[in-house]
Amino acid sequence: MISIIILLIIEGLAFFFINQIFELTLVDYQVASSLLLVINTIVFVSLLGKYSRNKTEYIILIFAYFIRIILLYWDMYGSDIFSLPNSGVDSEGFHRNALNVAEGLSSGQGGNYSIFLGGIYYLFGEQRIIGQYVNVLFGMFTILLLKKIFEKIIKNNKIFLTLLLIVSFLPNFAVMNVILLRESIIIFLVTLSLYFFLKWWKKGSFIKLMIALILPIIASLFHSGSIAIVLGYIIIITFYDRRSRRFIFNYQTVISGILGIGLLFILNILFSDLLFSKFNSIDSAADLNKTAQAYTDGGSAYLQNIESNNPIIMILLTPIRMFYFIASPLPWDWRSFSDIFAFMFSSLFYIITIFFGIRSLNIKNTDYKNLNIALLIMAVVTMIFFSWGVSNSGTALRHREKFLAIYMLLLAISYIRLKNKKRVKI
Repeated sequence: MISIIILLIIEGLAFFFINQIFELTLVDYQVASSLLLVINTIVFVSLLGKYSRNKTEYIILIFAYFIRIILLYWDMYGSDIFSLPNSGVDSEGFHRNALNVAEGLSSGQGGNYSIFLGGIYYLFGEQRIIGQYVNVLFGMFTILLLKKIFEKIIKNNKIFLTLLLIVSFLPNFAVMNVILLRESIIIFLVTLSLYFFLKWWKKGSFIKLMIALILPIIASLFHSGSIAIVLGYIIIITFYDRRSRRFIFNYQTVISGILGIGLLFILNILFSDLLFSKFNSIDSAADLNKTAQAYTDGGSAYLQNIESNNPIIMILLTPIRMFYFIASPLPWDWRSFSDIFAFMFSSLFYIITIFFGIRSLNIKNTDYKNLNIALLIMAVVTMIFFSWGVSNSGTALRHREKFLAIYMLLLAISYIRLKNKKRVKI
């Protein structure tokens, strides 16, 4: 991963200095960017062999990469025929704002992702395809990280390959990896955070835990909701005793939990404009309800008529909103084939994963039970976090993808628990 990043930086600097000398035209950029993608593809495909244990894995990874390249070119040049889901208004906005950043102007509403993208444009010139290619790389890095996690946990090769196939070709995830949105980098940072959290889970390294906590904070620079996983970590760290390998609920753990949540509150005070801007205007149940209603624009909106300024009613309605967040677009809200496609290849994945995760709790053996509980806590916390901030299936499709790594690992662990009766503690 580091090698391809270094190569991109070198290429960016080369583009920058060549442009300063020769003042490249749009045609020059198009030819150069095509050549760059060819070179980087050759390098990256060769590097994939390093991350593959056998030919089957290598083939899966190569196909995952080239499908994303095909989708990338389709989004760039074939959108007039058929536009990829979630490609359009927001992606065009990020592109315009990034161009402003590259020219030394304000990023507007694009925020830190437009600044990041603007930095790429500043080096490579106004080459949108390079910005989207960087997203492709982050998507592939996510797959490689999940593959590494699976290798340490899953011993059954058939289950391993099935999960690798799912994460490599899950349609909505593949699309998120190619269009000009911030999701791809956020998904990668959350996955990397989970990777270090699991290292702490197994060996208790304080440094690994700190890295796991810092990475979602970095991700929150691109979208404030990414901080939700930190709250999940705090709950798990508070109530899980690594020595006895069980969750403990007592006076000390409750106090620790309150202190942890207090730390988040302090961070909100100190860095609210930088990390928590999305939540600055929310001071009451009424504000939260207004936020939910503000996202009911468009034909894909759901629960448009459900309003409540009463905290008790909002608590009772939260499970319904959580379900809509992971399951929309639901059959009674379908408007077109794209909604059916989204439900079949995105919603069902999250519904099945949560179902397996809850069902596996009834298994009496101790095979990955604590990790199963921990992952469910993360999933539930992120669902609660977004349940009142999202009222649109298109937006839900994007936001739940941020936490794909949690659901992939939960699916793996719960499926193993349901199939494997051996007693193994982790």
